[in-house]
Amino acid sequence: MSLQEYRLRIKFSVPKDERYPNEDSHQCSKRRGIFALSDGASVSYDSALWSRILVRHYCIRPEIDQQWLTGAIAEFSRIHNRDSLPWMMQAAFDRGSFASLLGVRYEQGGTGVQVFAVGDSLAVLCEGDKVVDSWPYKDASQFARDPQLISTNPEDNNFLFQEETQQRFKVNWDLVGMSAPAVFCMTDALGCWLLARRDEAPSPVTTLRSLSKRREFGEFVRSEHDAGRLKRDDTTVLGFW
Repeated sequence: MSLQEYRLRIKFSVPKDERYPNEDSHQCSKRRGIFALSDGASVSYDSALWSRILVRHYCIRPEIDQQWLTGAIAEFSRIHNRDSLPWMMQAAFDRGSFASLLGVRYEQGGTGVQVFAVGDSLAVLCEGDKVVDSWPYKDASQFARDPQLISTNPEDNNFLFQEETQQRFKVNWDLVGMSAPAVFCMTDALGCWLLARRDEAPSPVTTLRSLSKRREFGEFVRSEHDAGRLKRDDTTVLGFW
């Protein structure tokens, strides 16, 4: 059974505070089997816009190279004309905007999934409600590290194009032999929550599967915030099975 026989079941995103913009972005090209998720870094300049640009460019062309990145940065610079900004905003603009990028696409025939991940947004492969694998992190403790993120400053992206390092951002999941495959994509707070509870009962996957409306997802996020189990942050999840 292939993942393409399934459909996008959940697509929810809630801000950490309703008074401020949600810096998470997501986009889906269902016909082409491409999904993208990005989490803008709050400390950087207009990271909400940068995350939107990244997911849109990924869904148009899911191959990250110098041309791809140059085009994304140029779009950001066109929208924010540096010379027209006040000097304090120019300084913030010069420091750059930063965001994660998580891209998922079906392989031809629907028997495999390729995941591309830069930063700390997480993809999770499940068999039913059991976590089989996750990428790029395997353990909740890894979220304590400062992640490498994609920047609007070209020199900050050199790590992406070092010789023979591109493959370290990718993983391929083979779905052959799986009876009930599912893939979830989520930003860091929810990813850390899930990996910390992957062996608990009920499974955290069961919890996410049960959320069918945005209101329910928002209530779940607020409840986990209040209980201290979920970091207070913009929180986004995509799930298909």
